Amino acid sequence: MTITSPTPQTSAKIDCEIADITLAPQGRKRIDWARAHMPIMRNIIERFEKQQPFKGLTIGICLHVEAKTGVWLEALTKGGAKVAITGSPGTTQDETVAAIVEDYGVHVYSQRSESFADHLRYCQKVLDHQPDIISDNGADLHELLFTLPQNQHLITRLLGATEETTTGANRLREDFNSDKFATLIINDTQAKRIIENRYGVGSSVVDGIMRATNVMLHGKKVVVIGYGYCGSGTAQRLRGMGAHVTVVEHNPLTRLEAHMEGFYTASLEDALPDADMVITITGRDNVLDKQHFELMADNMIIANAGHFQREINLPALAQLADSIDPIRPQVTGYHFNGKTLFVLSDANLVNLAAGDGNPIEIMDLGLALQSLSLERIALNAKSLTPTPQPVPYDIELDVAALACQYWINH
Repeated sequence: MTITSPTPQTSAKIDCEIADITLAPQGRKRIDWARAHMPIMRNIIERFEKQQPFKGLTIGICLHVEAKTGVWLEALTKGGAKVAITGSPGTTQDETVAAIVEDYGVHVYSQRSESFADHLRYCQKVLDHQPDIISDNGADLHELLFTLPQNQHLITRLLGATEETTTGANRLREDFNSDKFATLIINDTQAKRIIENRYGVGSSVVDGIMRATNVMLHGKKVVVIGYGYCGSGTAQRLRGMGAHVTVVEHNPLTRLEAHMEGFYTASLEDALPDADMVITITGRDNVLDKQHFELMADNMIIANAGHFQREINLPALAQLADSIDPIRPQVTGYHFNGKTLFVLSDANLVNLAAGDGNPIEIMDLGLALQSLSLERIALNAKSLTPTPQPVPYDIELDVAALACQYWINH
């Protein structure tokens, strides 16, 4: 699809693959609402528009495309960047996408209904724009960079990259030889880990589950698999809602931490049979597999809040099932052996697929970290070691100071 935008600043033809450009007015309202609650990003937008740190540069992005992301893209484009972006299956807001294309001239390849195969194709379309900088989510763009021959030339020309997630950081450090350019790991910052992951993800996962199911959490026996910052925040918010939470964690130190913070801990095999709900939040594949589904009781609710849909082995569950049917817009029932298991949001991220993602103010801080990290790469890439690394500490302090200014001293 090629769109010709009616706005003067983006009158050139815009290559994109989106659901419906006529949804732009609704998306514009979403972005306006988010911007009104993002004072840190408004400050950055004003400065970027004056200083033009990205003038002449193309930024390729893989990140969930929703209203807060729209405010971030406003900052990058007003800062002089040409931008191409894709999202993730099941989490894209089609209204927001349409507004981003119309108002900012961004090349968007993302639809809420996209499959994982579509997602990989869209990631390649982003790289086809020959970006100078990439901003990644789960190392999906990095993977295509390092594994496909047609992208090898980009490795030597990239100024640098950012990576949003723990999942992506693990992949960069464990799976790829990513020592050709600097990748700033947003999730390595204390601000991101504590503020966004613990408080933001914790709140939004509970919100997504409540929206999807309309069930009461008080008194529910809930298993949380993974006790990193996202898992701990989710466990804490569930406990705050009156749920009885058991943590499953393979790292003995982290399991001890969960125990010391007052949670039950157990092996997955011991925790599942008596549970009402299970949430995966690890960033690993097939955390819930065939043998685990067989252990679950009737009416178990299954949700994923980790990075990839494949944390839950849906093909294995589908093979077990005698029948599969939609129950509610975000709930699918799998019937087998005289019981029904309910999967939320087709195992996509429940906080984004069934909800609106992390609270706006939380993402104001997180996207400010992204913005200033990209600015550092654009203006001073040679100062960075060509390896995955934390965001420079001065950037984290600057963002924290802005958060204090607007959240505490306001």
